[in-house]
Amino acid sequence: MGIFFKKMLKKETDNWGKGCILGFYAFLLVLFINQIYDFIFNNYLLSNFVIFSIGLGTAFVWSSILKFIKRKKPKEVKHLF
Repeated sequence: MGIFFKKMLKKETDNWGKGCILGFYAFLLVLFINQIYDFIFNNYLLSNFVIFSIGLGTAFVWSSILKFIKRKKPKEVKHLF
């Protein structure tokens, strides 16, 4: 993997893991809403591609938000006294 991509840092790997978990839960929630809509109206609300995209997009966006928050945190100032 070192030919085309750089190795991820530990914090980046942790952020991606958290993003995947949130994306999975978003995927399940949207899938549940779609099934309830189908049960009530006998028609699907969203296509399979849209449901998959919502889950994947949520994972990428949450991972990026965590990365952005980490960059914006001020560093601790060490006092001499």
